Amino acid sequence: MAADHSPAWHSAKSFFVSVSSLVSARLFLALSQIMVLPIVARHLTVEEFALMAMAMSVVVFCSVLSDAGLGRSLIRTPSYDHEEWVSVFWLLVAVGIGLAAAVLAIGPLWAAFFDQPELVQVLAALSVVPFFQAVSAAPNAEIERRENYTGIARIQVLTTVVSLSLAVALAILGAGIWALVAQQVSLAAVRLAGILYLSRFRPALSFKLRLVTPHLIFARDALSVSAISVIKAQVAVVAIGKFNGEASLGLFSMSARFSKLPQFGLVGPVSTVVYVRMAKAQSDPERLVRIYLAAINLMATLLLPLLAMTAVAGTAVFTVALSEDWRQVAPIFALSISGLALEAIAVTLLACIFRATGRTDLHVRLSTESTILYAGLVIAAAALSDVLSVAAAISLWGFLIVPRGWYLAKKVVPIRVPDCLNALLVPVALSLAMAGAHAVLRSSFQLGHAAEIGMAGLIWITGLAVAVSLQHKTLAKAIGVFRE
Repeated sequence: MAADHSPAWHSAKSFFVSVSSLVSARLFLALSQIMVLPIVARHLTVEEFALMAMAMSVVVFCSVLSDAGLGRSLIRTPSYDHEEWVSVFWLLVAVGIGLAAAVLAIGPLWAAFFDQPELVQVLAALSVVPFFQAVSAAPNAEIERRENYTGIARIQVLTTVVSLSLAVALAILGAGIWALVAQQVSLAAVRLAGILYLSRFRPALSFKLRLVTPHLIFARDALSVSAISVIKAQVAVVAIGKFNGEASLGLFSMSARFSKLPQFGLVGPVSTVVYVRMAKAQSDPERLVRIYLAAINLMATLLLPLLAMTAVAGTAVFTVALSEDWRQVAPIFALSISGLALEAIAVTLLACIFRATGRTDLHVRLSTESTILYAGLVIAAAALSDVLSVAAAISLWGFLIVPRGWYLAKKVVPIRVPDCLNALLVPVALSLAMAGAHAVLRSSFQLGHAAEIGMAGLIWITGLAVAVSLQHKTLAKAIGVFRE
């Protein structure tokens, strides 16, 4: 049979090439950090890492504001208007200058608060980071609008190599904290240079406020969501540290690092591509639902069985990967990952619908309700019990907030809860069956940690094959959505 060279086939192929490119770049970044950190840590003191953490708390917050949500808003415009893009670009430049000035102004206050005079110089050097990020927002939006994710992935790899190489070289030469500062500055600078080179957008000396105004509401809501997310991310850390002690917080933090990998490595890149597809279909609510259902089905099939096997074999996995001291991470991970995974898949992709349709007010509402529910459950669990109860409370939060998100989405698109549950049914059922099989086999045989991990891997591969077999028509239909 002749190969299918139709436009639909090429559209679907470009989607999966884009996703694989972004995922590969994210994985490369994560692995590079793991490999380089031990080298840098041997040449820097604990105090220097602490000083950098103090400085980055300011820079990270300003970096969240640097895009101002305007880059995301540009992507969803029905047609490209150069004057509109130029006007937004200059507004972002002004935002970047303001944020750089804010970091400079905060420097002396931050240094006095921590009684660390060197923070003034460190923050002065880092002040260019949010400026570089603001300048890159519009050109980067143009690249994403063309769905050139392979190019974006290459830029990510290049910036990672340059920044980490510079950090290692300066650390070995005895530059101390300035090795870490150079890493952050070079990361933003090289990324900006790569984006400007790759983007077809070229600014002109023009600014029209009326063209910017429609984007400001979108930006307001996007910034609100970012601020709320920052607050939610700190609730568990503060609660566990306050009520359960440093040891529990250390174990929870390590579990959180592993729990974030699915969203960082797969769901995040996929949502970037899905959002662009949804933005182009914003006038077709039924198509938005088809894209959403297809995406959550694919993500659940790939992620849920793998996370289930990691959870049930957690003691062996964390002992081998880390050490015997970290084996207590396993029950925390096992109790929290189900709700976290469900929320990462369902709500992250649901946010794409809200942004694509311009209903960012609903995204803000969902994020606010999510944070309030999360904070209430986590603080109560930490105050009344222990870190394991906190982990269980986090899963409960995930199970409650996902249906709430589907309910809010009904205000925008004709989404049905039974259809959403059906998209998750086979991956969830198979994950539970695989976990049960592993538990039975583990109780029947005396296995060492390595053997148990190997057995879990075989069960996962077998389960994945079964999942594809059981829902091959559903998966084919899901892939077909991206051929439309």
